[in-house]
Amino acid sequence: MINDQDTPRKMERVSRDQVETNERFYKIPKALFENEFYADMKLETKIAYAILRDRFLLSIKNNWIDKNGDVYLIYKNSDLQTILSVGEKKVISLKKELADFGLLQEERQGLNKPNRLYVGNINADFEVIHRVNPLGDKELSKRQVRNCQNDRSRTSKTTAQELSKRQSSETESSETYLSETETNSFDEDEVSNNNNSKKAQQSFIAIGKIIQNNPELRSVVQGLIPDLLLNEPQQAEIVVRALDRGHHFLTAEIEKGNSVLTLQKQLQGDESIKLFLLKIGGRQLEYMRDNLVDISRYGSYFARGLENRLKIAVTTSQSVSGF
Repeated sequence: MINDQDTPRKMERVSRDQVETNERFYKIPKALFENEFYADMKLETKIAYAILRDRFLLSIKNNWIDKNGDVYLIYKNSDLQTILSVGEKKVISLKKELADFGLLQEERQGLNKPNRLYVGNINADFEVIHRVNPLGDKELSKRQVRNCQNDRSRTSKTTAQELSKRQSSETESSETYLSETETNSFDEDEVSNNNNSKKAQQSFIAIGKIIQNNPELRSVVQGLIPDLLLNEPQQAEIVVRALDRGHHFLTAEIEKGNSVLTLQKQLQGDESIKLFLLKIGGRQLEYMRDNLVDISRYGSYFARGLENRLKIAVTTSQSVSGF
């Protein structure tokens, strides 16, 4: 007697009805789960994005394409409520979060016409942290990262007043390094006593020149990476260069009349750019404390994350209230 398990199972071909009903899928980009920038996005918001993207075929069929060639959707809040089984307030909240992440724009047409929805492309440039293998000695523990940074809560809650106080209370060594930038360079003999590496010396000197050319960075560097400055000067140099580029980026944006930064300046005065940079830089460091695996990537990871966060931050009013 032949065992049923030994009998080849007869293949059932997929029918058209199955393709059009049971076997239809929403596609959710992996980047929403793997890329660090989207780590804080709610799961239901990611699902909402997939649902909206799924409507593109209908848009093309209906020729919902504007004069610039961009595809838009006609999708009422009530339709999203039905498919997600949520209320209107929830749908509005999900759409707002998508907008905050640069993934949705709503354009009014007027005359009782439905709004146009423009869905944004996922930014695939954010660096992905892969943890395929079990974390072992290569894992940079949270304690090690904290040795390279100040306390998380203090960084994220720093105010202009705290910065002023902090400048006078930093460790003697880091204060010495930064104050010497005003004389055009660090004392190379003193640097050699702290780190005999030629590259480390060059990094200290480079950091000094950057801060001399942009004095506002002094308090930002002290507020974000005082310990890294002492312990990992080469990584610190990469971070300082990224902060310098970020400062120039914000300065150029405010000169262009960026509404987010203009409001920030109205609220915080001349310190606004410095505080904005400190806030966004702090957010990047906060994420790195929990997710960074390899200390050798510290500087490059910070630089890329800061650049992406700043670009998003200056396009959403949420930044003003605590991006």
